[in-house]
Amino acid sequence: MTSETGHRLSRVMALLREHSLFLAVAAIAAVVWIWVFNRAATEFLANPNWPRAVWNGEGSISLFGFSVSYHLEGWADYDYFYVSWSQQLLSGHMLYTDEFNLLVRGSTDYNVIYFFPPLYAYLCALGEIIRPDIGIGLLVSVFGFLTSIPVYGVASYLSMNQRVGAVSAAMYLFNPIVLYHTAFEWLNPAPFVFFVLLSFYLLIKNMRISGAIAMVIAAFFKQTAFFLALPLIAVVLKKTPRSDEMTDETTGENDDSKRPRSDNFDFRGFAKIAGIVLVFAGALSLPYLFDPLNYIYYVFQRAGATLLTDLSNPPAINYPITPAVVLIILGAPEWLIQGVNLLTYYTVLLILGLLPLLALMLLEVKDDRNLVGYWRRMFYLSLLLIFWVHLFSPRGIYKYYLVALVPFFSIMSTSSICRKEANPVNVSAPMIALPFMISLLILVPIREFYLLFLFLIVLGYTLHRPFSELYGSVTSPFRRIGSRITRSETTN
Repeated sequence: MTSETGHRLSRVMALLREHSLFLAVAAIAAVVWIWVFNRAATEFLANPNWPRAVWNGEGSISLFGFSVSYHLEGWADYDYFYVSWSQQLLSGHMLYTDEFNLLVRGSTDYNVIYFFPPLYAYLCALGEIIRPDIGIGLLVSVFGFLTSIPVYGVASYLSMNQRVGAVSAAMYLFNPIVLYHTAFEWLNPAPFVFFVLLSFYLLIKNMRISGAIAMVIAAFFKQTAFFLALPLIAVVLKKTPRSDEMTDETTGENDDSKRPRSDNFDFRGFAKIAGIVLVFAGALSLPYLFDPLNYIYYVFQRAGATLLTDLSNPPAINYPITPAVVLIILGAPEWLIQGVNLLTYYTVLLILGLLPLLALMLLEVKDDRNLVGYWRRMFYLSLLLIFWVHLFSPRGIYKYYLVALVPFFSIMSTSSICRKEANPVNVSAPMIALPFMISLLILVPIREFYLLFLFLIVLGYTLHRPFSELYGSVTSPFRRIGSRITRSETTN
């Protein structure tokens, strides 16, 4: 063995020892994920009816003499849509055309309209090539499992503790929402969620171009990632970290008397990255970009928005849930239900939440002497953003959409990791209790109630101490300016 080979081997062994806890968690989780996947595959392949589906998660249990209903909200989308899309694409039909949307089985026509960006269709085709019937589910499950790696990386960085990172990865890997909707039902969020978390990890590591490209890839799997362009823009607009301004991040030392140079805008660097992103997005959009209006229509409009017409009863099971449904369940006045119904449908409530969050992201002071604190704030605001997008999406949501939330609240599961002070975070009980509590409040209740619990969860995060601290830190410069004006007027 040469000295160079020995040196490489020792580096690999040191790396394995350094991340041994995460590797142990991942190994145990892999056994669980494989078992869940095999159970789903067995049930799926044994189903003779089209569209085939596995257990849809509906039933009831007896609790203290009462029958309690639950509905995990499983769907047959996998066979009806994903497998059909792969077959249509491999048969030579082009995306975003009437021919692609029309599936003929025997003498019956089926509408299998495709309204995602193109990458998800390509993944479906690849899965069908790998293994007909269950190959797409295999790829979805692999992306879901691999998401634990950037979850571990982000959580380790923000907490300054790899044990906390391993716990966050475990809370993601063993989360019932992820296991059911990704490893068992094989529904679509997993690939885009993986690239979203990968983007955050790359940006945290100051790989800005790679991070931006990862976010573009996420958006080309599912449109939800387009909203995460807001933290991407806020981060890329600020100057890159400079070694001559950085100190030990564990101290969080900062001179509040002046704005750090690292908080200035870097418009030239932003323009460069924006140009790369546009070229890359354009390449992914070929050949559909040659008919831009049709392309934009399918990706951004064809899925449609949900406008309730019956304000007395919850919508049918095949309709998404919107905030107006919560008000119907609570017996709110019709004028209030209709107001929320219209404000959601016309994206007013969505915009009213996104604009303040973007402003807070842009106003958050980036100090290279405390990058951990900066990223804690940005990830915390991104968590609130992803919550808000799911709450007030004009289309509404199904439960499986919320797979995208799990990595965020698995990482931001304790108040210590949300605060700007760059102090190491230790493992604590809330890191385990909070993710499971949130997941069960979302997954178990029937669909008419889980959105109410989601509102309460968002309210809890918003009223959380770090948000009030964040608001105070953002408004402090304006308060100082106001006090100076007041003193000046008093002197005069």
